[in-house]
Amino acid sequence: MNNNNLRRVLSISATEQKLEDLYRRGIFFVPGSIEGGTALTFLVDTLTYELNESSAPIWCIIDSPGGIINQGFAIYDAIRMLADSGRVVNTVGFGEVSSMALCILQAGTKRYSFPNTQFMVHQASLFTEEEGAKEVNHLSDEVTELKRLNDIVLKVISDRCGMDMKQLMRLSKKTNLTINAQKAKEFGKNGLIDEIIITLPFLKRDG
Repeated sequence: MNNNNLRRVLSISATEQKLEDLYRRGIFFVPGSIEGGTALTFLVDTLTYELNESSAPIWCIIDSPGGIINQGFAIYDAIRMLADSGRVVNTVGFGEVSSMALCILQAGTKRYSFPNTQFMVHQASLFTEEEGAKEVNHLSDEVTELKRLNDIVLKVISDRCGMDMKQLMRLSKKTNLTINAQKAKEFGKNGLIDEIIITLPFLKRDG
C-alpha cells in the first residue's frame, strides 16, 4: 500500500471513529443520496443509542438531495417510532434538503434549519437502469405505483406544514420548487421548519 492510499485509509478510519463518538451522543446523519441500505444503517444506529436508555434528545442532521422513496419512508418511520415512544427526535436541515429528504425532515419533534439551507419540493420521478423496451402495461403499473408513493410523500408534507394538499400538488407540478430557509419557515400555516438557527442548540453554552 502506497503512502497516499495509507493516508486515505487512516482518514476514513478517523472519520468513522468521529461518527461513532457522535452517535453515542445521540447525533445522527442522513448525508447524500438516500439509497439501498441507508435506512437499515440509520435504524441500527438510532436503536443502539435508544437501548442505552439515555434520556437526551436525538438529533438527525439532514443534508440530502433525496433518493429512493421506500428507503426515505423507512427513515421517516424510524424517527416517528422513536418520537411516538416519548423520545424527542429533532431534525436539522443543513446544506440541501430536497425531495424525499424534505419528507424525512417533517418527522422531527422540532424541525430546525441553518440560514442558507435550500429546500426543494417536486413530483416523484421514475428512474431505472434496466435496458431495453418495456411493455405498455408494465409502464402503466410503474406510473400508478409512483403516483401512489408521490401522494403519500406530499400528504406527509401537507399535514405537517398545514398547506392544502391540492395547493401543494399544484406547486410541485409546475417545477422543482426551490426555496430558502426563511421561505420554508413561512411555507403553509406551520412551515416546513420551525426555527432557523446559526448553531446547533446542543452546542450552546450557558453564559
